[in-house]
Amino acid sequence: MVRFAADGTVEGVEQCERIDSLPQTEYHNGILIPGMTNAHCHLELSFFKGAIPQHAGMVKFIDHVVSKRNDYSHEVQVARAVEEDLSMWREGIQAVGDISNDATSFPAKAKALREGRTRYHTFAEFFGMPADGEAEAFYHRAVDPLLAAAAADGLEITPTQHSTYFMSDKLFRLGADSPLMSIHFMETPAEVDFFDRRGGIYEMVKASAGREPDFLAYGGHAERLVGSLPKGAHLILIHNTQMRRRDMELILNYFEDVTFVLCPRSNYYIDADFPPAQMLYEAGARVALGTDSLSSNTSLSLAEELKWLSAHNPSIPLETLLQWATLGGARALRFDDEIGSFEPGKRPGAVLLSGVDFSSMTLASDARTLRLF
Repeated sequence: MVRFAADGTVEGVEQCERIDSLPQTEYHNGILIPGMTNAHCHLELSFFKGAIPQHAGMVKFIDHVVSKRNDYSHEVQVARAVEEDLSMWREGIQAVGDISNDATSFPAKAKALREGRTRYHTFAEFFGMPADGEAEAFYHRAVDPLLAAAAADGLEITPTQHSTYFMSDKLFRLGADSPLMSIHFMETPAEVDFFDRRGGIYEMVKASAGREPDFLAYGGHAERLVGSLPKGAHLILIHNTQMRRRDMELILNYFEDVTFVLCPRSNYYIDADFPPAQMLYEAGARVALGTDSLSSNTSLSLAEELKWLSAHNPSIPLETLLQWATLGGARALRFDDEIGSFEPGKRPGAVLLSGVDFSSMTLASDARTLRLF
């Protein structure tokens, strides 16, 4: 039994043999969980829902996002972000780690802040292949307007590199002192061949720079992380679909604070691929869950991500998956002093997970989440 104060603060967590005899107690059929954390989202791309074909591969996906983004008015983009923010809240998402390339999603986040709802940490994302002499100015042109706009709205924000492949060496290092980074990592098969100078992403990056990428000497994506960022970096790695065990071990042995975020339905949407959930579970790594964006997913629902992971990773206990969806993400975003678990003094929200087969502790196809408060 969880006892809450009127303002949602947890007052106590207790066991009771005769809970049916307690006054002022609500009863629900399902599992009571704290509000969830969507640790990776691009809320600003919500207007793309249903617009990009599935299984087209990463290169075509990037081309569509870049070339079609201006087909939608600013008003439409802002309105869709507001709608999807409210939808996430109703389904029980308490916090979001959100990528921003512009300020389109800021009105939605500012509204949530004013209304005391979803807590956001925004990542001001930058990427590109500038020459060394141009990198610092390039960095500030990309990041400074976002930092200023976020400050005006009272939003939490930190700069972050986009990935380990679409960043010149100096530009990548300019973000190394960010207090919290969220980096797309080994998301697609095309990244595997990058350091061997092969594949569609390599050709795209080379064409963008007009020259050979200047970071190939690192030899690999994990090696680039270790060679460019300090051990004490607060690091969130997104997707990890193509990450091999030796990559994972190199990262875990070097970084003191790293969380791997899985977005399984997005990986399937783009490349018909699956994240290494079992490998991370067996390694005891810190894991969180995300939805990615509506350009690469059909909804921003963590309940759907949970069902997908549960169906494709039957040996991972439901208890572990629920922890990934709640405390795992809260810790990654450093919100765990307030949300992520039912502990006295926290205000984590309360969410009902229904559609649970308690005999097998698995999720049925109609499992869903609903915010209680």
